[in-house]
Amino acid sequence: LRNAGLSEKLFTLSRHFAVSVIKAVFDAASPYDMPLPELRALLGLDADPGPSAGTAKVSGSGTITVDARKLEELVSIPIPDDSYLTVFSPPHYHALREALAKKDFHQVDGSPWPTALLNRGGARGHAQLRPAAADGLMPPEEVEHWQKIMWRQREELSDLDADVLDALAANWLRQARSPQEDAVADVDGLLAMRGLKPKRSGQGRRGGYTPEQRRAILQALSHIQNLWIDMAEVEVYEDDAKGRRRKVTQAIQSRPFVITDRMGQLRTDGYIDVLGYNHRFIYRPGAVFARFLMGAGRQTALLSAKALRFDPERQRPEKRLTRYLSWQWRARAHKGSYLQPYRVKTLLEAADLEENRRRGARIRERLEQALERLLDEGVISAWQYDRWDEATAEQRDWFDQWLQATIVVEPPDEVLDHYRTLLQEPKALAPKPAATAANLGEQLRAHRKRLGLTQLEAAEQIGISRSYLARIENGSSQRVGKDTREKVLAWLNG
Repeated sequence: LRNAGLSEKLFTLSRHFAVSVIKAVFDAASPYDMPLPELRALLGLDADPGPSAGTAKVSGSGTITVDARKLEELVSIPIPDDSYLTVFSPPHYHALREALAKKDFHQVDGSPWPTALLNRGGARGHAQLRPAAADGLMPPEEVEHWQKIMWRQREELSDLDADVLDALAANWLRQARSPQEDAVADVDGLLAMRGLKPKRSGQGRRGGYTPEQRRAILQALSHIQNLWIDMAEVEVYEDDAKGRRRKVTQAIQSRPFVITDRMGQLRTDGYIDVLGYNHRFIYRPGAVFARFLMGAGRQTALLSAKALRFDPERQRPEKRLTRYLSWQWRARAHKGSYLQPYRVKTLLEAADLEENRRRGARIRERLEQALERLLDEGVISAWQYDRWDEATAEQRDWFDQWLQATIVVEPPDEVLDHYRTLLQEPKALAPKPAATAANLGEQLRAHRKRLGLTQLEAAEQIGISRSYLARIENGSSQRVGKDTREKVLAWLNG
């Protein structure tokens, strides 16, 4: 270490990162078999690091670049306790998240690896469970070995993998300022983002999260690190020579996230083996998502933290609906069409509830229960049937008709406020009357919020449609008719 130019200070800081250097130095001491106290002493985890100073550079043959001040800044970042998280939102991100939650990876011709199609919006491509070892030439016997591991990992996929994907995205967006910047995360921090509480210490036992909880996160991280994404067509925005924004179609390949340094290693069985305090690692997004995170083409979405905190077994429909609605609201933000109804069939698919006529009453009850839970938790501000006659429920074939019914789901004001700047500007028109859609909408919105009403409730009181009220509030309705304006003003002054 002295020959490599690492000071005692940098050696202490490197305990958080750089497994490759640490493993090379301590392999002879068999650290994997050491008792925890001895391992901590060997790694210097109980030492006083002292003042930070300088950087140390190590080449690709076994060295790493360490910026002491940056590391101190990163490791001191507190665990967030937000009501909302900002996550990635391009169509292929949502498609990947959904494929992980639903184990939607299958055998395809010409590939030994579990494959999921990522065809959503303007994106066309696929994701594979494929280890980094397969990126180069691999002997047939090794392909067979890794193929078995990847198919076993396919069976392990669950909503937890989608949760960890969202947590990594939110954590990176909170810390980084450019796609080239790194973020730091740790296993316990990811557990905290899922709303899990560490056990308190007592009676001589150590506090913290259980080994099973940490192992589950490490397993999900291994799954995500083994993903390879190949987008044959994806729409991105670029600025031309005149500064005008234009949409182009590109092909992009990469891992979803690149873990650059970690206290551990990827074992030959495809899982991460982690050493050191708090299981920290440094990472950044791969090119398939980095292109959508900064500048004019930035695509991020506001996701309720409840999406991570809902129980993946007992509250799976709530968890999946929260993710789906978050993506939908981001997609509708440019036009402000938040109150466009959803078909019941679409919501059932999003919630992963089966379409079984023999269990129709129970399925309907479970969907409505999920929507009520989202309402109680503040994930949505209101919901109601838009096109459905309750008398139909008495008919014999009611279930098929119910599948085609529609439901309006209103986002909370936090979501509306967050996306306000994304609304498309209306085209220039002739001068408008004093009470324009824009300033009337501002008054309408402010008064509605003072009364604590949802858009659905306010529309019913005023006597206009829900969608029309949303357009007025957003300023996207180019003109407000005289009768409607009088109704709104009467309600404002009532």
